Amino acid sequence: MKVAAQDAATASKRANQQYVLFESERDKGTNVTVMYSYLIDSYKEFMEVLEAPGNSQYLAGAKNRLRSMYPYLLNGAVYYSEQQQPAKALDFAAAYIDMPQLQIFRSELLPKDSRYASVLYYAAVSAYNLQKYSQALKYFKEYLNTGTDTQQKDCYVYMNMIYQAQKNYAEQEKVLEEAISKYPVSLDFLYNLVNVHIATNNMPKLLSAIDRILEVDPNNDKVLPIKARILERQGKNMEALEIYKRLYALYPDSFELLTGVARANFNVATEIVNNGATIANDAEYALVRQRASGYLLEAKDLFLKILEKEPTSKMYMQGLAGVYQYMDMQAEYEVLMKIITDGVSYTSFPERLTAYNAALKKTEAVAQEQESAPVPVEPAMLVIRVDSFMDGNANKVIDAGESFAVQFTIENKGQGDAYNLRLRLSEQQGFDEYFDGPRELDGGNIPAGTSKQYTFRYLVKKEMPTSLAKINIYAFEANGFDADPAELVVNTQEYAMPRLRVADHQFFAADGSSITLGKNGKLTLALQNFGTKTARNVKLNFKLPRNVFTTDTPEMTIDSIAPGDVATLDYGFLVNKRFDGDSVAVLVSVSEDTRSSYLNEAYKVKLGEYLTASSTINIKGNVAVRRSEAKDFHLTFQSELLEDIPVGAVNPHRYALIIGNEDYSMTGANAEINVPYAVNDAMVFREYCVRTFGVPEKQIKLVPNATAGMMHEQLDWLVNMASVDPQAELIFYYSGHGNNDEATKEPYLLPVDITGKNIRLGISLADLYKRLASHPVKGAYVFLDACFSGGYKSAAPLIAQKGVRVVPKVGLPQGNTLSFSSSSGDQTSSVYHAKKQGYYTYFLIKAIKDANGDLTMKQLFEKTNADVKKATAQIGKMQEPQYMVSPTWIDWADIQLKTPEVQAVQQ
Repeated sequence: MKVAAQDAATASKRANQQYVLFESERDKGTNVTVMYSYLIDSYKEFMEVLEAPGNSQYLAGAKNRLRSMYPYLLNGAVYYSEQQQPAKALDFAAAYIDMPQLQIFRSELLPKDSRYASVLYYAAVSAYNLQKYSQALKYFKEYLNTGTDTQQKDCYVYMNMIYQAQKNYAEQEKVLEEAISKYPVSLDFLYNLVNVHIATNNMPKLLSAIDRILEVDPNNDKVLPIKARILERQGKNMEALEIYKRLYALYPDSFELLTGVARANFNVATEIVNNGATIANDAEYALVRQRASGYLLEAKDLFLKILEKEPTSKMYMQGLAGVYQYMDMQAEYEVLMKIITDGVSYTSFPERLTAYNAALKKTEAVAQEQESAPVPVEPAMLVIRVDSFMDGNANKVIDAGESFAVQFTIENKGQGDAYNLRLRLSEQQGFDEYFDGPRELDGGNIPAGTSKQYTFRYLVKKEMPTSLAKINIYAFEANGFDADPAELVVNTQEYAMPRLRVADHQFFAADGSSITLGKNGKLTLALQNFGTKTARNVKLNFKLPRNVFTTDTPEMTIDSIAPGDVATLDYGFLVNKRFDGDSVAVLVSVSEDTRSSYLNEAYKVKLGEYLTASSTINIKGNVAVRRSEAKDFHLTFQSELLEDIPVGAVNPHRYALIIGNEDYSMTGANAEINVPYAVNDAMVFREYCVRTFGVPEKQIKLVPNATAGMMHEQLDWLVNMASVDPQAELIFYYSGHGNNDEATKEPYLLPVDITGKNIRLGISLADLYKRLASHPVKGAYVFLDACFSGGYKSAAPLIAQKGVRVVPKVGLPQGNTLSFSSSSGDQTSSVYHAKKQGYYTYFLIKAIKDANGDLTMKQLFEKTNADVKKATAQIGKMQEPQYMVSPTWIDWADIQLKTPEVQAVQQ
């Protein structure tokens, strides 16, 4: 016991000595590093005092010393953080965080600095980076317990990565489920949950997680392929096929999806055929073959496409061989199986098939020569009688894409036997080239006075035209007593499918003369269905060259186009002044539900070429013109702000997210009133980001009419850019509706797919400011042309405003963040109909243009504020822009948005 007391005494002595040295250095203030070195040594020695047995007489002194050093530990953490020494910063931060949990302080509460939550988060991240995962988890959990929202989402992200690294899937799942409950519209956590269930091979939970993602994003191309593959393994082939078809229509160039559609078609056909294997009735079996034939033909075409790209793929050669086998294409099947066995490329198939058929004919000829029929004593007399024609849909027509069968009987009415019959089916006009199946059957022998029944079965190719088929059935007898051919006359029907073409197209200029740099253009298309089936869910995707921007949505959808009908639609674009080509090429791809018709076209117009102002296009045929469902995004918008835009140097550290929410109609009867010109505002702001602020084009996201999912996803992108670029400057621009939570009065930015009733699915300003400050940045600049207090925008100038009249509670920006907003208090934000923009955005950009970009943030605000107040006062709707800046950001006022161009050094 005496030895133990001496250990406690020794530790106490050393601890006090180090603390006195700390105080001495602190008072001198000459060497901060040495001062903090003494401090952490003193802390560690006092920890030994607390752990040493027989320490009771030293506890009071240790407690007083620790209480005194408590605030300095925080300062030490901040100091080493600024010195970019994370290991040392973590030592101080950990001491500061852990001290209130010590037994000796359980009876009192040590006062926590206002930065406690930030220190917790920093310590957790530092511990993570140093791979001290247990410590990191402890601090992340403690941060979540503080109830602070700023870094809450990031805490879940880090905890997820820790458990993933540890392969602790049970805890990872718990963390992800908790995060998903707090961030239901953020897909990142759901993606990670999918990976957890893949790792644990938990198929029910995996499908459930995928379905949760699809509830938010029904066409999510990350998880739909996974779901399709799972359904394939589970034998749910039709469900898998529907998913693959949907994805392949969206991404027709995807080889992976091509193989998926091919496999799924083949699997569905196999399932149908296997289920019908026990059916004895020919008519019923014909229906089964009919159901399977369409999938088999589709699978065959797709397998051939695959083998064009990968001719050595054994898997897909086996798939094609299976199709040939089901379709009774014996020669093709045997040749392909031999290629697989030999391990050679599919490119040898045509040559081998030709050789096989030639050898087969030679063999048959030799066999016929060798097989002598008995010398007839009495003649045979053969009569062919067609018993029945069976087709898949029982309409007594040979339909392209279906199966049919001809059942017939041959009766020998003669006195002598008939030997070695060869039966052959032929169509007089050559339409039998569209029949997949055997042309010839071995009829065997038919004794005198008896008869035999035979059946020819075929699948009909989709290329079969509409006509009248004249089918002959021949029976050749070895001794020449052939039957007279029987004839079957039956109608044929071309494949019922939509067939799309661009019947005509025309370019138009906004001013009726020509499309030039800085001007709008429009492409009008007349899309005609000249097929025999209604085209449904017709999708048109447009692509433009660099420096040409869409003023429409890049994807348009037409519900349906009936056979013979034409749908006309307009696609608008804007050519900026950086475009260096002599003509603009608009690439258009068109698809529809059945994928029977797919177009890839390119249309060009020369800049400066005279274009007629007429809107008439010529379409051949008797058709009715229908307008598409596509929205018109102000194709004729022009502005003097887009002329002579000030030019700044490119700044690789700038990133911009620009949102223009104009069309709020998608939520139906409860929709918010639309916001005129919000897309124009966003487009103009984007131009200045590129040309004046120097934001690289690949570092700009322009999102017109953003949904909740899109807004959250793109904001994640912007914040992530700050995490990888310490010199980042973030620009966030929003034009559209603002609203506030009815209960808390907290302001939100409103996506186009939600109403005020679901306001919390939007982006709160408080959360926006917190997230922009979640990583150290050089600056984050927020521009809001929306209000959170009054008036809705509409087409009528006197009531065209944004918001709801309630004075909101606005959070303060944090870090190096400033926010410029279009109005204040209970004011509304109006639109400038004469300029087709919001008042605020128009005068904000005008101030930049008039000054050639050479003005500071403070000057920009003052100029915009004065101009907006004056203009809106004249219409009786006073609007006074406001700014808010983080209290800790002192030098914001002198910042310029225009990036100065670097001057060449004179030699």
